[in-house]
Amino acid sequence: MKIYGDLLSILGVESRSIEKVVLTRVQAKLNVPFDRLKHYISDLQDLDLIEDQVSYKLTQKGKQYLNEYVTILDFMERMGIAYS
Repeated sequence: MKIYGDLLSILGVESRSIEKVVLTRVQAKLNVPFDRLKHYISDLQDLDLIEDQVSYKLTQKGKQYLNEYVTILDFMERMGIAYS
């Protein structure tokens, strides 16, 4: 859950700040091997959480997932539950 949440967060920020998301840059921020990154991206596309027209972007479903993920992390932090 954490890797997919982090990946969606990175893709969301990257797609807003630059015209085309560079996967090696995403890989460096996520700190995973490139082949595993491609697998994660494929999973997110299959779940309709991201789309790849010109560049990777979050779908509405992906944005909703990310909002729920942030809410859960906030709740865990307030409860003193470590999540890393």
